[in-house]
Amino acid sequence: MDTFLQMRVFFLISSVGFVILFILVAVFLFYLIRAMRTFSRISDKLEKGVDEVGDATKDMVKDIMESLVYKFFFRKKKKRHKD
Repeated sequence: MDTFLQMRVFFLISSVGFVILFILVAVFLFYLIRAMRTFSRISDKLEKGVDEVGDATKDMVKDIMESLVYKFFFRKKKKRHKD
C-alpha cells in the first residue's frame, strides 16, 4: 500500500470513530440531563413534604402545650422568695 492510501484509510477510520464517539457522548448527556431533572423534581417534592410535616408538627406541639392535661402535669413552678 502506498502512503496516500494508508493516510486515507486512517482518516476514514478516525472520522467514523469520532462520529460514533460524538453520538455516544450526546446520548449520555441526554440521559444525564434527564436524570438530573428527575432528581430535581424528586428533591422539590421531598422538600415540600418536609415543610408540610414540619408545619403539622409545630401545630401539634402547640395544641399539646395548650391542652389542659399538659398544663396540669407540666405547669410552671412558682418561685419562692426566701425572707
